[in-house]
Amino acid sequence: MASRGPSTTTLPTAIALAVAMSVMANGLCPTQCHCDDESLHASCAYASLEVVPIQLNPEIRHLDLSNNRVGNIHLSFGFYGNLETLDLTSNAIHTLGSDNFVFQKNLVTLNVSGNAVRALAKNSLQGLDSLKELNLASNNISDMDEQAFKTTSELEILNLSDNSITSLPEGLLKNLHKIRTLILHGNFLLEIPTDNLALAPSLENVDLSDNLIQELDRDSLPSLPLLVLLNLANNVIRNIADDAFDRLPDLLHLDLSGNNLTSVPTSALARLNVLSNLILSRNPLGTLEAGGFRNLFELRSLELNDCTIISVHARAFADNVNLERISLDGNRGLKELPARVLYSARYLKWVSLRRCSLSTLQPTQFPVDGLSSLRVGGNPLVCNCSVHWLWNVIRAEERRNESRLELDTHDIVCTDEEFAGKALIALSEGSLRCRLNPLYLSLSVVGCVAATATIMALIAHVTRSKRKKRLAYAAPNRPEFLVYVGRNNDELDKNAESYSRRLLARNEDTPYDTPRGKPGQRSPQPQDTNIYETPRYTRPTTNRRDTGTDPTFTRQAEEGVYAVADVTDLRDEPPEVLSLYRMQSPAAPRSNVHRLDYGYDYEYDYDYEPPLPQKPHVVFV
Repeated sequence: MASRGPSTTTLPTAIALAVAMSVMANGLCPTQCHCDDESLHASCAYASLEVVPIQLNPEIRHLDLSNNRVGNIHLSFGFYGNLETLDLTSNAIHTLGSDNFVFQKNLVTLNVSGNAVRALAKNSLQGLDSLKELNLASNNISDMDEQAFKTTSELEILNLSDNSITSLPEGLLKNLHKIRTLILHGNFLLEIPTDNLALAPSLENVDLSDNLIQELDRDSLPSLPLLVLLNLANNVIRNIADDAFDRLPDLLHLDLSGNNLTSVPTSALARLNVLSNLILSRNPLGTLEAGGFRNLFELRSLELNDCTIISVHARAFADNVNLERISLDGNRGLKELPARVLYSARYLKWVSLRRCSLSTLQPTQFPVDGLSSLRVGGNPLVCNCSVHWLWNVIRAEERRNESRLELDTHDIVCTDEEFAGKALIALSEGSLRCRLNPLYLSLSVVGCVAATATIMALIAHVTRSKRKKRLAYAAPNRPEFLVYVGRNNDELDKNAESYSRRLLARNEDTPYDTPRGKPGQRSPQPQDTNIYETPRYTRPTTNRRDTGTDPTFTRQAEEGVYAVADVTDLRDEPPEVLSLYRMQSPAAPRSNVHRLDYGYDYEYDYDYEPPLPQKPHVVFV
């Protein structure tokens, strides 16, 4: 009899056996998980698991167990020796135990954040020889053994943020020769862990934000030649020593926001020659002084939000020639910005002045043409001619097919009485006019009147001063007469001389200009200076050569003597003599007389040459 084929009853058995062998070789993926045998990735996130599944493919390299209820990992990963990444985020793990990762020699990334781990024991991380990134954030760690990282010498990123750490045990980072990032955000550190940082000169990124650090003295930060980012935000720092950053030569990013700095730490910052990004937001700075950011020539980004700034010096940013972004949002006390305050920033692209108290903005404050973003919403703008330029900018950007300048257009709202609550863009161009305040006009008029009165008073004062300087003659304040007392032809006649002496007897000192000669003295010779010569005539010489006249003409110059006397009370006594005057008659003929005008306001001579009288002659003046 011919042999038969395989029995139909043995076929299902063979299939079942094959399936069982496949499960043993490849593992069985739980229904709550997603497994990919090609990429050797298994994800059991949000699967409500309370224990680590042991039936997964033992060859898997990436396992995600996040957001479950796993509370214990004791001997849970012995089946998965090829793991490269393990995510245990947001479970209920209280301890990492000891030697639970001894088979994970290939593990590169371990994330145990969001659990309830309280301590790191000496052997908690034993076996993680290839680990490069360890995330223990958001646990309740307060205690760490100083040798907890002794076997993780390849570690590059260590995140211990949001724990209950008050200090780091001495020598904790001793074996972390390749560490680049240390994150201690959100702990209770009272000071910078200087000694441990000094053990890790390879650090490039240190985050110490949200702690209780009070100050930075000269020894707070050790030599970290590769450090490029230092985050000290949200501490209680009040003081920063001038040399606090001296040993950070390559620092590019510094965050000091949320501290208690009352002024910009100019001297300390000036040592950071390559600093590119500076954040000082939420500090009570008050004012920005001239050169507040001195020597920061490489600064690219500056944030000064919510700093209670009330004034900015015109040269506050004078050295920041490479500044590209600046933000001054939320400074409610800032009412104005000086002209050209940001014009030194030749590459400025991004300006934010939101939620300040600026009633007006000027295009001279920053180079508008070069900006790519301008945010000024939330300011109490007075919508008049002062913001007409901004209205034009907004309109121009609306007409473009592709906007060149980003604006927070709908937040730019007027707050003046006439247009309160209206968006600037909603106004017509004609409504943006400047209206003069009546009080301002009144004050202007008063000011003009006061200025005019001052000028007139000054002119009057100058005029009086000039008049006082005219010492040769002043109008008398009592009656006077001018008396001719003699002719000067080598000597006075006897009667004139006797009469003049009587006139001069009472007072030799006169209230006018004192004569150069003594009263009663013989008249000086022609070459001498006369007493109060009549200004219209000059003294001629008796020499023919000097006169240039006809040699037949031998007439000599004659000089008359006059006295000015007080006639207030004419009695027997002679009147009081006030001064003497002389008058000359020219020696040359009238045709040769050369008249000189000295610019005086008074004259006692005449345009003709009358013969000099032989007896006293009275002239009232």
